[in-house]
Amino acid sequence: MLGAILEMGIKAYGAGAAASVALSDAETVGGKGRDALAAVPNLAEEYRHAKYVVDHQEEIRDAVDYASQHTPPQAELQESAARVEATLRGIETTYSELEQAKDSAFSFPPTPGDAWGHLRDAWEAKPELESIRQLAGVADEAGPYLDQVEVLVPVYYGGLLALTDNFARDEIVATVSVMAIAFGMALVLGHAVGFWVRRGRPGLIARALQRLGARLFRRWYVRNLPDALGPAMYAAARERVEQDLLADPRAVLDPEAFHEMKTYFAAAEADEPAG
Repeated sequence: MLGAILEMGIKAYGAGAAASVALSDAETVGGKGRDALAAVPNLAEEYRHAKYVVDHQEEIRDAVDYASQHTPPQAELQESAARVEATLRGIETTYSELEQAKDSAFSFPPTPGDAWGHLRDAWEAKPELESIRQLAGVADEAGPYLDQVEVLVPVYYGGLLALTDNFARDEIVATVSVMAIAFGMALVLGHAVGFWVRRGRPGLIARALQRLGARLFRRWYVRNLPDALGPAMYAAARERVEQDLLADPRAVLDPEAFHEMKTYFAAAEADEPAG
């Protein structure tokens, strides 16, 4: 029983390893292999994510509805993103030029010409006041949207995003290969453990089928026992029967068969030439 439980546990771990690879966020084959070995903690984490989805299903549904109803058109999103990017780039450039102007002014020896040049570049790169106001407006508008969408982040990072990424065109071969290797190794190891535990005997299903076959098709089994058992099993069975016959024929054979055997040996002894 312990051996059967161990065999099933190894095979179950192989299935869990394959699932862990499918949900892995690793990009390389080595990373996916490590996630296969760490199947238990990885699947425990995915269970927590799934539990989050179940516990927050109402909030998730409301967030999806809000996102579908309040998402601006694609063209408007692109235009707003371009404005925001330009404004942020201008702020970044201005800050960088001011830093360089400070370094030039306080260096030893000071370089006032370089400092003045950086100040001029900072002034030219500064975004317009209207752009700053638009950036603030975008932040105010995005606030409620981000609050609603924040609840969706664990859903996507809880396996959905990783699953779609793993089966994308650039990763599907590595993902499927590692899954097949992990499950195949567990399957082979589980079979080996089960074979060792049963000492080579067939499993419960195979033994039940053999008993049913021997009961329903007894005559065929008697005539074709080497085919039914296979050469190796038939040889082992025959050796055992021979040992029992040599030890005590009367205990092995029923009275009629034992009488026939005695008659056979008596006739054989009578046919043998004398001394």
